[in-house]
Amino acid sequence: MKKRVLLVICIGLIMCIAMAGCGSQTKESESKTPEKRTAVVDQGGNEVQLPETITKVAITPIPWASAMWTIDGGSERIVSINPSAMAQYKASFMPTLDPAFAAISTAEITKDFAINVEALMNLKPEIAFIWNDQTAEAEQLKAVGITPVMLNYAENLDDLKKDLLLVGQVLGKEDEAEKLTAYHTEVENYFINKKAKLDTVTKKKVLYLQNSKLSVAGAKNINNYLLQLTGGVNVASGLDKKWSEVNMEQILEWNPEIIYLSNFDETMPEDLYQNKIEGQDWSNIDAVKNHRVYKTPVGILRYDAPCVETPLMLKWMGSIQQPELFKDYDLRKDLKAFYKEFFAYDLTDENIDTILKVDANN
Repeated sequence: MKKRVLLVICIGLIMCIAMAGCGSQTKESESKTPEKRTAVVDQGGNEVQLPETITKVAITPIPWASAMWTIDGGSERIVSINPSAMAQYKASFMPTLDPAFAAISTAEITKDFAINVEALMNLKPEIAFIWNDQTAEAEQLKAVGITPVMLNYAENLDDLKKDLLLVGQVLGKEDEAEKLTAYHTEVENYFINKKAKLDTVTKKKVLYLQNSKLSVAGAKNINNYLLQLTGGVNVASGLDKKWSEVNMEQILEWNPEIIYLSNFDETMPEDLYQNKIEGQDWSNIDAVKNHRVYKTPVGILRYDAPCVETPLMLKWMGSIQQPELFKDYDLRKDLKAFYKEFFAYDLTDENIDTILKVDANN
């Protein structure tokens, strides 16, 4: 009888130990199960379930290679970009900041944003940033296990900030994106708060020229808003497009007092001052007669597009259009502070001259 009791007790102990072991294994297994990342809503209105880890990213929109680089703090996760983005990289200040960026592949994306999905699969990106009208490309990417995230071509500063914050969410760099957009908001508010004083001064007539074919920034171009905010009047604001081609007769009728030359082509102020463009006569335009033609800056990207450095574009425009009204900031000092804060780089005076195209704009 005693032996039987001892046997029952031993069996009970063994079962308890086994059950305890199973319980601990279950808890350990549960603790090792990674949590799913929260879905984000992209700029196409799609709810996107993000991969648990993101180690590689492809980017079709041109400006967003430099924006992701800024928010992520480097180019390590970028595996493929638009060849036009690489061309802009080589013409910008970025090679000084990140020489390794030059090794990013451009073979999988064309200049018109088309994606060679089969080639991209070989790079194994988990995420691809694309424009919000690339619905067909989004389906192709999803079919091969690459998560598409749509961005919007910003026509205003609110859209630009939404895009920046979305990139931050996707990369797990929310704090960095919020710090950057906070600076954008701060600078925009500075100019908004000057509106009452702006209304008391004469605003300069400004032409924003994209290229030598006389494509100009119209009402739907973000630069139209930037001009208004900084004390200018866009002479082409009656054209309801981002960019519109006009002729010299129209420009002569507008007779702008200031002309900004974009970095979409190589046209320089000297080309207008010396009438070097065949078939065009700039000699009777006030901006040319008064030597007020400016090549726009290029930092980590040309300032012509909505970008990380758009607040600096605002300050640059303000210092040219209304220097007396906007004399309570120092553009060169602010450039140095921005690069130190967001790129961890100490600009020299020569660096600033290069970014602001000082030689061309003298």
